[in-house]
Amino acid sequence: MSIEYEKDKCMNADHVATPRWVVENIYSLIKVDDFENIWLPFNNYDSEFKLKASELNLQYKATHIFDDLGSDFFTTEPPENCDLMISNPPFSQQNEIIARSFKLIDQKAIQSFALLLPLVH
Repeated sequence: MSIEYEKDKCMNADHVATPRWVVENIYSLIKVDDFENIWLPFNNYDSEFKLKASELNLQYKATHIFDDLGSDFFTTEPPENCDLMISNPPFSQQNEIIARSFKLIDQKAIQSFALLLPLVH
C-alpha cells in the first residue's frame, strides 16, 4: 500500500471502510455472481469489496486514486464490457459520482451500478 493511501485512511472523513458483513449482504442482495465483468472504482488495497470479490473468483477491476496509476473515478474509464460498477464512494462527492454513473450508463460504458450512500433526513 502507498504511504499516501495510509495517510488518507487516517485523515480523510470520506475514507470510511465498508464492513465485511455489509459487503457480503450487498453481494447477496444483488446476486453478484450473475455479473461477469465488475468495476470497483473506489476500492483497492484492503477494500472488503475487492477482497470478497477475489474470494468469490469474480472477474473485476479495482481502481483507486491512490493506485499506481492514480485512477481518479472522474477520468478513469471502466473496463470493457463492464456489466456492474459497485462501490462505497466518497460521500462528499456523491452528487457528482451519481451524475457520472448515469452518464456511464448513457454512454453504455457500464450496464448497471450500485453505490452505498448515506440516507439523508
